[in-house]
Amino acid sequence: MLFDARTLPDQSVLQADLCIVGAGAAGITIAREFLSTGLKVILLEGGAAKFKHRNQMLYSGETSGRSYLPLEFTRRRQFGGTTVTWSGRCRPLDEFDFSERSWVTHSGWPLTKQTLDPYYARAHSVCQLDAYDYSPAYWGSDPGLDPSSYLEVKMFQSSPPTNFGEVYRHELEQAANTRVFLNANAVRLTLHADGRSVASVECKTLHGNGFRVEARVYILAMGGLEIPRLLLISRDVQPDGIGNGYGLVGRFFMDHPYLTAGVATSISASLPQTFLKMNFEIKQKHLGPLACVGLNEAKMRDERMLNGCAYFVKRPVYKLIDTYFSRTMADFMQIHDILRHATAPSARIFQSLGKAALQVTRIAPTIRRIIEHRISPSYGWGIRFQLEVAPNPESRVVLSEKRDPLGMPRLDLKWQMTPQDLQSYHRFEALFIAALPQMGIKARPFTHDVDSSGWPVTLLIGKHHMGTTRMHGDPQYGVVDENSRVHSTANLFIAGSSVFPTSGMANPTLTILALAIRLADHVKARLGG
Repeated sequence: MLFDARTLPDQSVLQADLCIVGAGAAGITIAREFLSTGLKVILLEGGAAKFKHRNQMLYSGETSGRSYLPLEFTRRRQFGGTTVTWSGRCRPLDEFDFSERSWVTHSGWPLTKQTLDPYYARAHSVCQLDAYDYSPAYWGSDPGLDPSSYLEVKMFQSSPPTNFGEVYRHELEQAANTRVFLNANAVRLTLHADGRSVASVECKTLHGNGFRVEARVYILAMGGLEIPRLLLISRDVQPDGIGNGYGLVGRFFMDHPYLTAGVATSISASLPQTFLKMNFEIKQKHLGPLACVGLNEAKMRDERMLNGCAYFVKRPVYKLIDTYFSRTMADFMQIHDILRHATAPSARIFQSLGKAALQVTRIAPTIRRIIEHRISPSYGWGIRFQLEVAPNPESRVVLSEKRDPLGMPRLDLKWQMTPQDLQSYHRFEALFIAALPQMGIKARPFTHDVDSSGWPVTLLIGKHHMGTTRMHGDPQYGVVDENSRVHSTANLFIAGSSVFPTSGMANPTLTILALAIRLADHVKARLGG
């Protein structure tokens, strides 16, 4: 059943066996796992059924590290969460990603891929995907690489993409044991006096009324920024915030860097078409299998590298010319990305436009090529990298001095990357470009303008918020244990990519769902459902 929390009497107290905070991919998936049980479930969502700008702007915050998109444009606050806008690209993490790597400090999961495989398979049906098989041979994507090659085809699959808020709404509306409260913003977790368990979650609405939920078990599924925010704000018993006894909450923030590294100048006609599907110029749905290329595990271990992959993207030729990858055009790229996610003008747009306009002579040739493309379209295949970054405790989110309309401190994101990330990117690029002729492809790498740290100024981000409540068996090195329970708190669990110890190179959604289903099984056993 769905309710609007704004209609609740002020200071209401709601009771449940399980309270889930956040109705995005993870929260809705977990709630569905309890539909056939006799347990009482409450699912809280800070947004409405449809997008509302006022709700969305509660995500606003500051960024004081590397340049990053405005935080309010990197996720969606509404029923269904960011599945309302996601691309649908799915792939499990590689076995390599779960392993402890001597050259990657803080690497290693307390789980293996074999542990997650059955949950990945169950997550496939949730995302409306095909068979849980990522072998190139199954999808007809083997380009005939020499067995001695260090290149490896890595498959993705494409969800329709599933909008969880639309596809699964009816189930939740009809569920007798589940109550979904929209416009219900969790503002604080309260602990019992001994500090060992959560007593309630306090909520407010933008309408002005407040209420609290009391449950036996709580699961936070609000995303990699809002979860650490709520933990850090909740200081009534633990002065540094819940789960933060070792100062780890909010640290190890990771995101996937994306960049266009070059252009394919010729492509063999024998290359399987699963390599040539990406085209951001048109709205695409349900692309099916998508092939990309990475390095095999032996080569990454030998070179002591991070993970990464490359795929081919159809782009207008004017976007595949070196001047497009200049510092000036980086500002226009940021404007484009903001406009894709914004619903109202932003001062940041005008700041970027102002910087770009100062170099109008550099912009003019690109404007001319854009006009020529409109008259006579011309396309090429760009080479896009999607990269892993190393866990870094100095990359973090902290509470800001500023407050939102609910009175909660806003976030300050201090995103940082390491010299190891940059070194691995350069080595990946060199190895990949050198080996492309094995696939019948010739390519020309770009020469980018770079920032003060050596990264191309046109670096993009995946908006994949990972690592801020990392998983580790020892509370000195992680916020949650192998079952996603907050170490210091007996009845508090976390679902989502904030528990990832490392990011891998794959989009995180499928792993988020596999972990969510595994967590649901664990909590059901605990509650006797």
